[in-house]
Amino acid sequence: MLTALAIGGATAATALSGNAPGKAAAVPPRNDTSDEPVYFLKGYLGASSDATGSDCMDAWGPADKLFDEADWTGPRHFVGYYAGDKNCNTPLLDGGTKNTSLKELGKALAWEIYRSYSQVGQSVDIVSHSMGGLIAQAAITGVERHETGWPPYIYVEDVASVAGPHGGTTFAYACDPFEPTTQCREMRPGSGFLDWTNDNPQSAQGTDWTLIGAESDWKIKWSALAMSADHRVWYPETDATDGWTHENLNEITTGVYPQWYQNVPERPGHDRTGAAPARVAMNALYWCEKW
Repeated sequence: MLTALAIGGATAATALSGNAPGKAAAVPPRNDTSDEPVYFLKGYLGASSDATGSDCMDAWGPADKLFDEADWTGPRHFVGYYAGDKNCNTPLLDGGTKNTSLKELGKALAWEIYRSYSQVGQSVDIVSHSMGGLIAQAAITGVERHETGWPPYIYVEDVASVAGPHGGTTFAYACDPFEPTTQCREMRPGSGFLDWTNDNPQSAQGTDWTLIGAESDWKIKWSALAMSADHRVWYPETDATDGWTHENLNEITTGVYPQWYQNVPERPGHDRTGAAPARVAMNALYWCEKW
């Protein structure tokens, strides 16, 4: 577990108490807990343009086991958004494809969180991989901006984004010749979607963001840290992380590795025995502000 101390910059917004019509559920307390519901957001479907889905447990099986071993008691939602997705217990859309906008997926996620938890005063956590980090960013942005057709508020206490292209990825310029899809184009640096998203978006409860990236992730690199967040973790040494790829960062649950970490506004620090990416993400969800 990372031991550096940080004070999150988010302050919980004031809400009306009770659940009467027109009134928001009371803002839940921010606390350190392992009983929070967690939404697991996987990444882009993949390079095959004729594929219709993927298996949520291929993406999240190791993390699911890690949460079991850590006695995490909160419900786990493995989110699907493609028509052919399997083993995803929380589908967002019927018939979603790679041409479904990330903004639409963010809106669907926001409503899922609101209807299942926020409207009864329960907050949730999110852990994401790759494009899933943009869906989390979109969900909170749309509500924070009071976009038409979005829920009135949501309570997301913590988000841990592993290898999320928050600054876009030049890899997405391969869209036109090889993968001409909406989602791919929206991941380009400077896309209309990325310009729309808020930097460090905050839910009505305040949201503590942790960004996790690695030098060995040649698809995303520093874009994983390209958002103003309270916590950033970077794995700099490719020789110490042999075999790590963009696709498997969220599946690495064991071992110790050199890492740089920053708890804003403190200066970055270095730890030769840092935790694995999936464990850092889980720890970030446990601590509401300090870790």
